Amino acid sequence: MAGNDRKAIMLLGHGSKAAEANETLRKAARAVEERGGYGMVLPAFLQMERPDFQEAVDALVAKGFSDITVMPYFLYMGLHVTQDLPAEMEEAKAKHAGLKIALTQNLGFHDKLIDITIQRIEEFSGQKAVEKPCQHPIEKESFRIIGTELDESALPALELPVVKRVIHTTADFEFKDILKFTTGAVEAGVRAIREGRGIITDVRMVEAGIMKYRLDPFGVKTHCFSSDRSVTELAAAQGTTKTAASMRKAAGFMEGGIVAIGNAPTALFELLRIIAAGGPKPALIVGVPVGFVGAAESKEELEKSGLTSIFTKGRKGGSTVAVAIVNALAILAADLEIDKV
Repeated sequence: MAGNDRKAIMLLGHGSKAAEANETLRKAARAVEERGGYGMVLPAFLQMERPDFQEAVDALVAKGFSDITVMPYFLYMGLHVTQDLPAEMEEAKAKHAGLKIALTQNLGFHDKLIDITIQRIEEFSGQKAVEKPCQHPIEKESFRIIGTELDESALPALELPVVKRVIHTTADFEFKDILKFTTGAVEAGVRAIREGRGIITDVRMVEAGIMKYRLDPFGVKTHCFSSDRSVTELAAAQGTTKTAASMRKAAGFMEGGIVAIGNAPTALFELLRIIAAGGPKPALIVGVPVGFVGAAESKEELEKSGLTSIFTKGRKGGSTVAVAIVNALAILAADLEIDKV
């Protein structure tokens, strides 16, 4: 025998007068043996069923195993695990010289058991549970630090989470002054997400950064066409940029949705041209292209348009800023405290 083949596993259960309950443990033992590659996996029971602990040890030793790992198939650390089982192990060692016998942790609490629990509930109810994301401790501490350095009282309540997430992304407190919101912009973005409207981005970097798992509960899809072959061909034929041409292809997805532009001023200029010509109108435009050529000017045009938007003044912005804004809106959309929007 070599490796796992030299190891024997005892899967230990409580034991029941109900035969079907004991068969569940036997099925588990067979599955562990098939998948684990151990020399042998034997089910055993503390009471009411055979083999009991000592009988199982005797059987394994008779098969030539001197190294046994016992896995208590119990959810709770009750007296069976903490008192009865150690006593059984000492008795087995006294009976069989040189026997190595070790005890693993019981089933206890584990994330995978929670997955199974939710799966069972979903199977019964026919409804899929919506996972509520948790904030990472580092992110939580970062936002706490931002709160100590930012005069939160100076910002409207619904705009504050967006500003804070942008600052968190950039580590640049200037965004508290240059990030601008038209009246009702946050509400419009949240409403679009809750209604399952699409989100269009100018570049893949923005689309990739959006937290899809926060949008999935609302059925929101993201779209980016700047890398499509047809867009590349259109841009070459019309002498424009791929991002500008992508706005033309995206027109069919814009109505009532969100358009997030974080990289390309030409995309923002083209979007404004499409809308001015009577094309579809998004519920919200996130206009934060970055750079030295056309970035500030495109955002000035957005501001003049009177369209519902979130934008930055001047050259600053970028894909990460656009991502932060959209993600903040998605988080707000899941916040039950703002049902008023």
